[in-house]
Amino acid sequence: MRVLLLGRHPELSAYRIEVLEAAGFEVLAPTARHEAERAVLAGEYDVALLSYSLSNETAQELAELVRQSCPQCGIVAISETGWDDSKIAPDETVVGSEGPQALIAAIRRAASRKIRRIK
Repeated sequence: MRVLLLGRHPELSAYRIEVLEAAGFEVLAPTARHEAERAVLAGEYDVALLSYSLSNETAQELAELVRQSCPQCGIVAISETGWDDSKIAPDETVVGSEGPQALIAAIRRAASRKIRRIK
């Protein structure tokens, strides 16, 4: 499964990439906004992760771009508090402090939910 990781902190992204790749995911993590937009438009992923390190406005814009360019892709928001922004409306929300297993489970749920809707 291909995961598009969208966030602003390279150290945090590097940790998440390591964890997700160890769990068998293929991870793409653009480092600049224009790279993120290009990756979203390419649609070569199954789930997009939106990190709490993004501004709310950027997260909303990227979520909308994901929905337009890759409607079959799930969206997982990684939150600091568990608060779910209705403007982003992710398929899954996970609190960062819940750890890697919670994130992996959320990615799998979001992907399977989208696959079931398409069939």
